[in-house]
Amino acid sequence: MTGSAAAIEATFTDGRTARRHAVRVTVEAEGLRIASDDGAVSENWPFAELRLVDEVYAGRPFRLKRASGAERLTVADSDFLDRLRPHAGQLRRKDLRGANLKVRAAAWVGATAAILAGFWFLLPLAAGPVASWVPLSWEEGLGRTVQSQALALMAADSRVCDDWLGEQAMKKLVRRLSAAKPSRYRFRVTVVDNGTVNAFAAPGGYIVVFRGLIDHSAGSDGLAGVMAHEMGHVIERHGMENLVKALGLSFVMSALIGDTSGFAGIATDMAQNLATSKFSRDAEREADRVAVEMLNRAGISGRGFQAFFQMVAREDGSGESTIGSYFASHPATGGRAQFVRQHATGAGTAMSDAEWRAVRRMCNR
Repeated sequence: MTGSAAAIEATFTDGRTARRHAVRVTVEAEGLRIASDDGAVSENWPFAELRLVDEVYAGRPFRLKRASGAERLTVADSDFLDRLRPHAGQLRRKDLRGANLKVRAAAWVGATAAILAGFWFLLPLAAGPVASWVPLSWEEGLGRTVQSQALALMAADSRVCDDWLGEQAMKKLVRRLSAAKPSRYRFRVTVVDNGTVNAFAAPGGYIVVFRGLIDHSAGSDGLAGVMAHEMGHVIERHGMENLVKALGLSFVMSALIGDTSGFAGIATDMAQNLATSKFSRDAEREADRVAVEMLNRAGISGRGFQAFFQMVAREDGSGESTIGSYFASHPATGGRAQFVRQHATGAGTAMSDAEWRAVRRMCNR
């Protein structure tokens, strides 16, 4: 079928892998024709199934999805949405500025808009308290789905390392750190065979550690510090706060009423960006504080954690992309190593020599 207008360029992701495909999108009689020049993508999306993923702002890219499925289409040309709306009424927004609106109705709309605008601007400031209202079961369910999808996205080049001895050593360390600072979370750690120096925490206590971080963590004490730091992000609910800030009122209402129908879309978007999403500097400082508190109570020396920060800060920006990636998602501040040195009081080791060897060999094929 011949397209009704010239094709536009866009980016397509299938929701199963991290690969982004450059595609051409054509508006046809029944829907969108999406295809890549290399033949890897060939999709037909009916108009009736089109949905907006995010709020749309003039002059900025917008994202589309199908009513069911994890695929996403990112379009840079915001004017393209105007071409779709005559065919897809669900993408159309009501115009509340009609000339025939009664004065009283206009006043009501204005007052409502003012209230919602105030809530919208104040919500980021209240993200912490709002995040604390989210039920644990809801948070754990989201985190479980996010971790599962993140691992699926990385599966092509990052297999899960499942050596039994290494897993037991990691679980023992997590139990020791958890006992040092009891919380409502049960932490679950997965190690993946990827040389990037990174780790990230999904909501609900799901943590993913890259082999590259283990290789560069300045011993088991350094690994313990990074693990405690990621656990700190979960305990302080920094990931949930970011979700509240990003998704706003719709997320808050869904969480409060226990509506999990939007899990798939939220989890897919979060999984695709989890390894590179940034916490604020305040959140990083708070996670560092929790980490040092954990290490102190567990009797683990902070020297390895301090050495890790010094190493990453020294090599960040030197062209070593595997090292710099940690601070790409964990913003650096000049005083982080100094903070650990000043406040860490533990003197013991995080693991025995045998346990540390088992962890380092977890990803050996």
